[in-house]
Amino acid sequence: MTLSTEREAYHILDQLQISFCRIDHKPMPTVKHYDVQLPGPQVKNLLLKDKQKQFYFVIILEDKMLDLKQLSKKLKTSRLSFATSEELNLLLGLQPGTVTPIVLHHDYKQKIRVVIDKEIDQDSTIGIHPNVNTTTLIINYQDLERYFVWSFHQPIYLSL
Repeated sequence: MTLSTEREAYHILDQLQISFCRIDHKPMPTVKHYDVQLPGPQVKNLLLKDKQKQFYFVIILEDKMLDLKQLSKKLKTSRLSFATSEELNLLLGLQPGTVTPIVLHHDYKQKIRVVIDKEIDQDSTIGIHPNVNTTTLIINYQDLERYFVWSFHQPIYLSL
């Protein structure tokens, strides 16, 4: 798969009429590496897989540590591990450090299940990258849910 682009992200947001507030910053390969104050709850986006190669796109609050064993039990699956950079690229056209839910439409074979932390405030905003880690777009959480519907990904909400 070719790499997902920033231009593509803006095209999709425009197509879905999703408004955003753009904040440019230094590269943020992980949430641990940012020094920008962003509004609303900030999250980590993780691509995980089980032994059967079922993939899970997990969105969790930035300050939480994800217990992979507990999540495996909740999902009733085998041991979870992180997807490789090659799998991230093949499935979503992304490189490590740019993981964002706004590329799930590339998963047209529906190989990825979306799992979202129940504690994320669904009445607030959420920050997403537009396929680059030098910009964060602040959107309403309800607009992210509209994107999931559009991309045919029904999230599972769990206490993580």
